[in-house]
Amino acid sequence: MALSLYPRNRSMTVHNSGSDDAPWWHANAYVGLLLSAVIPGTGQFYAGHRRRAYWLFGITAAFGFVLLFMVGDRTMWLRWTVEPTALRWMLVGNGAIFAFRAYAAADAFTTLSRPQSGRRPILIGAGLIGASLALLTVPHAWAGNTVVVQYDLITTVFAPTPTTAAPPQDDPAPADATAPADPSAAPGTGAATSAPDPASNTSSPTPTTLPSRLWDSNERLNILLLGGDGGRGRTSIRTDTIILASIDPKTGHTALFSVPRNMAMVPVPKSIEVWDCDCFPGIINALWRYADDRPNRFPDYQDPGSEVLMEAIGTMVGLEIHYYALVNLAGFVEIVDAIGGVDITVPTRLYDERYSGPNGVTRTIDIAPGDYHMDGEEALGYARSRSSSNDYNRMGRQRCVLKSIAAQSDTLTVIRAFPAIATALKKNLFTDIPLDRLPDFIELVPKVDADEIISVRFVPDRFTGERTPDRFPTPDLEEIRSVVQQVLALQPEEALETLQLENLDTACG
Repeated sequence: MALSLYPRNRSMTVHNSGSDDAPWWHANAYVGLLLSAVIPGTGQFYAGHRRRAYWLFGITAAFGFVLLFMVGDRTMWLRWTVEPTALRWMLVGNGAIFAFRAYAAADAFTTLSRPQSGRRPILIGAGLIGASLALLTVPHAWAGNTVVVQYDLITTVFAPTPTTAAPPQDDPAPADATAPADPSAAPGTGAATSAPDPASNTSSPTPTTLPSRLWDSNERLNILLLGGDGGRGRTSIRTDTIILASIDPKTGHTALFSVPRNMAMVPVPKSIEVWDCDCFPGIINALWRYADDRPNRFPDYQDPGSEVLMEAIGTMVGLEIHYYALVNLAGFVEIVDAIGGVDITVPTRLYDERYSGPNGVTRTIDIAPGDYHMDGEEALGYARSRSSSNDYNRMGRQRCVLKSIAAQSDTLTVIRAFPAIATALKKNLFTDIPLDRLPDFIELVPKVDADEIISVRFVPDRFTGERTPDRFPTPDLEEIRSVVQQVLALQPEEALETLQLENLDTACG
């Protein structure tokens, strides 16, 4: 029997080759099914039902126009991806488009259907059915899963808008409130605490009425970016990476101020009547844990660890800090692995004979100058090790690694790795940014130019004063506050030249 791939008049007689096989469907029906699975209406056009085809083409074009409109305005599209209501509507729209495409494909199949016997039509039909089902279900299943993952991520990690204050907690380990903190206090000693719970990571102790946008009442938006070292073998979080990002919402000009982990005697507001010096006597990376372990000493704070640290850094630099975001080390490793690693240029050799990673395993790091493609563990080791250098070199390496990750995280890479990235962030990102304020951040994305970011490290001797008896540096508040105000007042190029600041590209060693 000759097999035609063109539609025939339905009244035509089907010529059987004499096979006794049970009747099957004509191959034209499967061709129509596949065509309308690709573009609804093409199967009907193939069958000669032009009027029906044009109706389906019109509906398809309407869906396409809406999608192009959404994707064409990148800022609006990104805003919708962080709005729970918009994500729910995306799920509904995805289901509607799937139902429409399934109807068009089924209609094309029934329009062209008529019995046909023999094995070849069965095999061809099975293949075309499989292709049609894949075209119909795979993209919609992927899109639906992506929307669900995104919805789960933003509603888990980001805080609801604060409305009420939480009652103060009892102190699990009473002690002398005026006793100075041990500068070497670190996870693994003292009272054990765990990483913040993403479900309760809000930190506004009083009822709050938010402005229409995050920055409507602020000239700058100041966010404290933290890297915590919670993990296997560690009983609490040390904030070994402390970077204050200050963004001008109008221009997008951004400044990064890096605080050394071993900075001691950082001032705190006088309202925190815990230490006689109106400062935290220990090194700054231990303040989160100190406050977290003793909540009854900070009764006005819902989340003492993050809030007291924000106020201490804000007091030191002379700025109000609005929000914080902390990423645990394990999350950093998972994110870098999810995007397929990161390319890093190493300017000077890094050698550490006893580097301890977040998994508790000690190993030797020996990285010679050159270009590398590092996985998550390697990039973290390069960013964290300080055995053959110091905290200040490490601060430079950390910023360069973060810049490399941002530069290499293109849209396609993020989309491909999104489920793995979302899983890592859910477990390892903690913040007090309100959920309903996420769209405001999206408006800042196209304004920030990575090449114009000003970076300042508060390193000795320019930004430090006398050292403590344990040889830890203390902040030179006058110089720090003066430079911060000048950086925020000047244009990026002018600030680099006038204040003799480092260029981020040359501060990686």
